[in-house]
Amino acid sequence: MVRVMTSYRAVAVIVLAVVVGVVPVPAAWIEQIYSREVYLVGQQILTSLSSLFSVALLDVMAVLGLLGFIYWWVRALRANDQESRVCIVAKMCLNTMATVAVLYLIFMVLWGFNYRREPLVTKLDYDATRISPARLLDFSRNTVERLNRLHGMASSTGWPTFAELPDRFGPAFGVVQRRLGGSRTAVVGRPKNTLLSPYFERAGIDGMVSPFSLEVLVNHTVLPYERPFLVAHEWAHLAGYANEAEASFVGVLTCLAGDAQSQYSAWLFLVPQLVRHLSQEDRADVYARLHDGPRQHLREISDRLNKSVPFVRRNASRAYDRFLRANRVTSGIASYGLVVNLLMGTSGSDVWKGLIRRDDMISRALGENDV
Repeated sequence: MVRVMTSYRAVAVIVLAVVVGVVPVPAAWIEQIYSREVYLVGQQILTSLSSLFSVALLDVMAVLGLLGFIYWWVRALRANDQESRVCIVAKMCLNTMATVAVLYLIFMVLWGFNYRREPLVTKLDYDATRISPARLLDFSRNTVERLNRLHGMASSTGWPTFAELPDRFGPAFGVVQRRLGGSRTAVVGRPKNTLLSPYFERAGIDGMVSPFSLEVLVNHTVLPYERPFLVAHEWAHLAGYANEAEASFVGVLTCLAGDAQSQYSAWLFLVPQLVRHLSQEDRADVYARLHDGPRQHLREISDRLNKSVPFVRRNASRAYDRFLRANRVTSGIASYGLVVNLLMGTSGSDVWKGLIRRDDMISRALGENDV
């Protein structure tokens, strides 16, 4: 007899997953009960455990899960039951759907509810009137100036490996979380190579957080000066900032609270994010201000991304866009670019005060004299 979940249990699990997926829950409840408490307790445990292993646990789970799924179906189809093959296939389809539903529920408990938390702008001194074309141009020019000044200092020593980053600027991550009002903070995760790296390279993906093991998986082809910001961005996801713009915002703050190399990495990330919103003339003016070192780094990043396979990259973007929209991120993949709004809209916020005291250039780049 094929051993499968009884039909009513399978249907009940599927219905529960649908209810969890569609029934609205107040964002304030998610924020206070889940994202700031329950989730972070689980994150501290899961990330600490997964960081003990050099291999990516998601890789292990994926391989074992795939093999187990194939074995499950083959065994069911080859069973000497008196039931018809159609009946067996129908039961297996139902139970496969129930298994997917269980995985979805696990995803929501371990990570997914963070998509429904309160927007970060509601917790900051965010003012949309701070965003204007003139200030964006000023911000872009000063970002380039800061990048030029940091290049020599950042390049004077070897860039840190992925393994060195948790010790190098993990404490800065804690500083930023507390600055953002968190009483409980996430722990840093050990960046890991993954079996997905070939796919990452072809799809133009730099890294991700595994929602089932809460570990950071990175594209090993990411260039050394990209590593600090990439890891800081993924750590922000570990802290429960699911929205991509918010994760980039927290990643920038973390890098700016670190050393010269992490600061350089953040400003290097920001230049393309800023100039894409400028007119063609202003964009040319900003790029003309770049010194040879930062210009070469931006060119190398562009060359790396151009090695991706367009078909794979387009489909990966579409799939992630649908995933984000399904998890109530209405702007989808466009949320990546909203980090500029967060940076400029909070330029007068207290969140910056604990980070910029070491260099007034950051204040100038944000266009605020009183930050």
